[in-house]
Amino acid sequence: MRKLAALLLALMMMSSATALAEMNWPKLTTAGQEQLRDYISRVNGNMTVQGQPAVNSIFEFYETFATMGVTSADNADIPESVELTFLLSADGPQTLQLRVSDAGRFAAIAAACVQASSPTAIALETALTETTQFVQQTLSEPYTIIEDTVNVVQGASPRVYYAYYPNQYSDGVDWRQLTLVFPLPGSEDAPVAVTPEPAVALDADSNEVYSMNTRTYEEEYQHLEVFLTPTPEPDSAANEP
Repeated sequence: MRKLAALLLALMMMSSATALAEMNWPKLTTAGQEQLRDYISRVNGNMTVQGQPAVNSIFEFYETFATMGVTSADNADIPESVELTFLLSADGPQTLQLRVSDAGRFAAIAAACVQASSPTAIALETALTETTQFVQQTLSEPYTIIEDTVNVVQGASPRVYYAYYPNQYSDGVDWRQLTLVFPLPGSEDAPVAVTPEPAVALDADSNEVYSMNTRTYEEEYQHLEVFLTPTPEPDSAANEP
């Protein structure tokens, strides 16, 4: 009897989470938009399994661009702490930029998105392990900006890149970011590709090479002010009293 009650409770919770995800989808006019709807359905299934609120609001929706979010009320107009921005082709999603301001929620949401990009080849547990490691890195270096160099060209496998922006808008809020490059249509059964090492930049005045994937918060906001007002020539009228 207790097992039956537990099963009913679980079904009710799943039903409630599914109801929360009933977004007001606009008319779908391309195959790419239909593929996006199917993708969000898989993401929300992963969110439910992890006890996370589902993606439940659409802010913008076009043939080549869409923004969505997880909000406290269904079909909200304004993003909150979870934002998803998609670039679309006529055949399906090309890239996703996920931004989350709650460190405790990022790993589960990011894993849900990664797994849904190739559901037959990527295990949710594996994706969660990777996203959790990234969160732990940001917590161990809370003032260090992290930016993977992103290659948005689609290939046969999904690719994942991370970024972390502490106090990005000087409001005390830290943003963690996932960029997901979707595989080409027809390649959705491939595992996540191993992304290359972050790109490096060569300083123009020396032969030293600098890594570009991390920098500190203090370095991010240090700057020089350059004034372009020319100095008057000695015989210029500007020098006259």
